[in-house]
Amino acid sequence: ISPSYRPDDNISKWNLSKDDNIDMIEYARRYCEIDVELLRDGYNIFRDNCITHFNIDVNKILTIPTLADKYFIIQGCYDGVYELAGQPRQFIQNCIVGGRTMCCNNEKILLEDKKINDFDAVSLYPSAMNRIDGFLKGLPKVLISTDYNVVKNYDGYFIQIRIKKININRKFPLCSYVDKETGVRNFTNDLVDRIVYIDKTGLEDLIRFQGVEFEIIKGYYFDEGFNNKINEVVRFIFNRRLELKKEGNVGQLIYKLIMNSGYGKAIQKSNDTDTKLFDNRNE
Repeated sequence: ISPSYRPDDNISKWNLSKDDNIDMIEYARRYCEIDVELLRDGYNIFRDNCITHFNIDVNKILTIPTLADKYFIIQGCYDGVYELAGQPRQFIQNCIVGGRTMCCNNEKILLEDKKINDFDAVSLYPSAMNRIDGFLKGLPKVLISTDYNVVKNYDGYFIQIRIKKININRKFPLCSYVDKETGVRNFTNDLVDRIVYIDKTGLEDLIRFQGVEFEIIKGYYFDEGFNNKINEVVRFIFNRRLELKKEGNVGQLIYKLIMNSGYGKAIQKSNDTDTKLFDNRNE
C-alpha cells in the first residue's frame, strides 16, 4: 500500500459518497472482491511455480510441510527409512525438543534506552539437514544392553536415562525436562536424579559440554546405516534458491519454504481421534 494511500481515495474513485453519507456495504463488497482477486492471483502464481520447479501440484496436498515431504520422497531421501507408529513412535517423540527462547540463566532482563543487536544465523534448518549423517534406515530395535560403551556404537538411539551428576554447569543448559503440572519445558542444570528422554546427538553433547554422569534405563536403537540423500538435496535447494533470488525470481520463496519446513512431517505428533455412535441425525 502506498504511504500516500487514504480510504477516501477509493470512496471518491468508486463514487460511494452522497449527501455526506458513505455506502459502506458497497465499499466492503468492492474491497472484499479485490482481496479475493489478489488471493486468487497469488495462489495461481504459487501453484504454477510449484509445478514448474518441483512438478508437484499443490491442489493435491494440504500444507507446506507436506509439500516438502513429498519432494523429499520423490528425491529418494526416505528410501529404506520407515514411518513409525504406536509405542516406538510415542517413545521417540519424547526425545524431540523444539527451539527455545531464553536469556542467560533463564532470567528476565529489562533494558531501557539501549540499542539491542539481533544476530540471526542463515538457514539453520537446512544447515542441520546438511550436517547430519542422514536419516536412520531400518526399523527401531528394543535396547537389550544398557552399557553405554555398547550403546554409543549404534548409528542412532533414543533412550531414557537417569542423570546421576552434572559436572559442568552452563548458563545455557543443554538438557531439559517437562514440568508435569504446568507442561512447561525447563532447561536447567538441576537434573540430578531426574529421568529424561534423549537421543544420540543430545547425549553426546551433554557428555562433552556438561560432563554428565548417567545410567541408561531403556530405549530403541538403529544399526542399519543412513540414507544420506538429504545432504545432497538440501544443498541443491539452497544453491538453487540463491540463483533464483539473484535473478529476482519469486520461485525462490518456495525453495525457502521447503528448506524451513522440511522437518515438519518427520516429527509429526499422533492424530488423536474419538469415535462416537448416534441413533439418529438430531443426536
